[in-house]
Amino acid sequence: MIVIFATTNNRKLEDLNDIIANENLDLQVLSLSDIGWNRGEIEETGRTIQENSVLKAYAVLDFCRANNIDYPIITDDAGLFVDALCGEPGIFTGRYADLDLMQNPELPKHYSIIKLLNKLVGEDNRTAEYRCAVTIMFSTGEHLQFTERTEGWISETINEPIKKPYFYSLFVEGKTGKPFNQLSREELNSTYRFKALNKALRYLGKRYQKNSTL
Repeated sequence: MIVIFATTNNRKLEDLNDIIANENLDLQVLSLSDIGWNRGEIEETGRTIQENSVLKAYAVLDFCRANNIDYPIITDDAGLFVDALCGEPGIFTGRYADLDLMQNPELPKHYSIIKLLNKLVGEDNRTAEYRCAVTIMFSTGEHLQFTERTEGWISETINEPIKKPYFYSLFVEGKTGKPFNQLSREELNSTYRFKALNKALRYLGKRYQKNSTL
């Protein structure tokens, strides 16, 4: 069964293919590049990660219908939610410091994590969680969603190495006590995003297997 994963990010594609291999699913993944996507970045205007995930799915569905492409579509949206900051950065996780960097190009590219640490100076409550919403959209417009979360806290200092996603240098996973950027591949496989994608892919695998036996 062929599915479209709404991304051009190679790391995300590798993650999805790893899950497919680990679960031994009969699925083949196409990226937006593979289907000839030419509409640029999809605008995220939703108020929640759930809404943004669905908005992305509808945008790709519209493109597929216009180009006679008929495969299930998978979209995801995720964010870091810090309790003491009323859920910041939340849906703005990926662009938390965009305005700051635009106004001052001399700031480091990872300024988003510096900004978050500055907002938490003197704050005792550092609990936070990562959330992910994964949407499966079918050509009929039927869709369903899977959500997962990982609880933890924000460290008081930046943990090396500093690389994208930058907030992984700050978020400490509750069960292991390790920052996300220091988790092993196996440990990451049991966190929010992998769990949500895993649920979605297993659902598709079972649905495809059921339909193929009818």
